[in-house]
Amino acid sequence: MFVLLMYGAMLAAPLWAIAVVVKLVSVALPGRRPDWARDLLCWSSGMAAVGAVITYAIGLGSVQWHASEAESGAGSSPAVPCRSLPPDALDRLAGHEPSYVPLGFDCLLDDGSVVAGSGSYTLLNAAAAAFALAAVVALISVGFVDEYRARAARRRGVMEGEAESTGELSA
Repeated sequence: MFVLLMYGAMLAAPLWAIAVVVKLVSVALPGRRPDWARDLLCWSSGMAAVGAVITYAIGLGSVQWHASEAESGAGSSPAVPCRSLPPDALDRLAGHEPSYVPLGFDCLLDDGSVVAGSGSYTLLNAAAAAFALAAVVALISVGFVDEYRARAARRRGVMEGEAESTGELSA
């Protein structure tokens, strides 16, 4: 199941990257709307969240692929991520265990210890976490921008009200 999800994510990743590049180019060109900063933050938050989902889906598919591959067929043992262990650890290999949160593939040794299998799982975990953190920071920034604009508008309203009461504002 996760392997099919991985294929969909791998197809969506180039489209996601193209959308990000097109948006960045549109921001760099002249002729933006006056409220472009807030819209860009909202859009960036959404795209960072999509990036986190795509990255995590690719990692889920990779873990599931290796787990499924290690369960049956000729040459299935040891699991592919465990094959790069040092020879002394490879001789003591008793099994494997996929991990979906966080992404990883653990190789179980006969003495009960666990060794992390090879693979790009650390990179995928870090990328998914970075995208998720960027999404949250951008979303919080939208709140700050809205609050700043509301306070500035309130200040302008108070200043105009004071000017009207003292008669300094002329028509």
